[in-house]
Amino acid sequence: MKISVVIPTCHRPASLARCLEKLLGAEEVIVTDDSRDDATKELVEKNVPRAIWTRGPQRGPAANRNHGARAAAGEWIAFVDDDCVPDEKWLDAIRCAAEDADIVEGKTLCPGQRDTPFEEHVENLTGGVLWSCNFAIRRALFEQMGGFDEDFLEAGGEDMEFAWRVARAGHRVVFAPTAVVVHPPRRLTWPMLWRRATWQQRWGVLYGVKTGARTPFFLAACLDLLRTTLHLVTRFERGHWRASVFRQVLKWLTFPLVLPYLAVWDFRFRRRARRLDPA
Repeated sequence: MKISVVIPTCHRPASLARCLEKLLGAEEVIVTDDSRDDATKELVEKNVPRAIWTRGPQRGPAANRNHGARAAAGEWIAFVDDDCVPDEKWLDAIRCAAEDADIVEGKTLCPGQRDTPFEEHVENLTGGVLWSCNFAIRRALFEQMGGFDEDFLEAGGEDMEFAWRVARAGHRVVFAPTAVVVHPPRRLTWPMLWRRATWQQRWGVLYGVKTGARTPFFLAACLDLLRTTLHLVTRFERGHWRASVFRQVLKWLTFPLVLPYLAVWDFRFRRRARRLDPA
C-alpha cells in the first residue's frame, strides 16, 4: 500500500525542514507551497530532491491541501503540517491501522506547553477530532468527498467541517495512538491574538452555516459566550488557567464589536448558500 504524504506550507522553510527530515523514507512526499518566494522550493530541491514541490493556489490551507492531494499517486494520502515533527514510525503505524479503516487519525502531542495566551497548543490524545495536521485517508474516498471545503480561506474550521461530513457519512475512522506527530507550541503575537478574537471568527460562522446550524445567529453567539465562560469555571485546568482566563476576558471585551461584524458574515454566507443551493 503506497502512502503519499501531503505537506501544505507557507513561508516556513525552517520548520518544514525539520518535518521533512523525518520523512526521508516515505514513498512519496508532496510539498504544496503557498509562499510568494522561492525559499521553500530551493530548500526542497536541495535537501529532499525525491520530494515533489508544487506551487500552491494561494487560496488558504484547504485549497492548498486539495492541490497537494491532486498530485498524489498513492492509494492513501497522509496529511501533516509544515510545523509538525512526525515520529519515525508514523507511516508504519498508519499503514498498520489502515488495514481496517477508511480514515486513520493519529495522535498529536504538544510538549513544552506554557501557561500563556501567547502560545497556541494543538493536541489530540484520544481521537474524535480529525485534526488536519495528522490523519490519513483513502485517496478514492477523499476525492469522492470533494476534499476540504475551499470556502474556508484561512485556517479556522476547514478540518472540523471535513470531520463533520465524515461522521455524517459514517465512514470507518480508526484512532492510531502510535501514529504520533509532535506539534510544537505556536508563538502568538498581540496582532495574532486580536485577529483570532475578532475577524477570524467569521470562519466559525461559516462552519455553522455549512453544518446546518438552526439556532438563530445572535442567540447562538450569546449562548456560546456563556457556555465557554461556564466551562472555564466548572472545568478548571490548573496548568492553563492564566491563558484560559485571558482569552475569555478578551472574548467578553470584544463581543460588542465582533457580534455585528459576524452577523454581517452570517447573512453573507447564508445568502451565498441559498444562491448555490436554491432547494
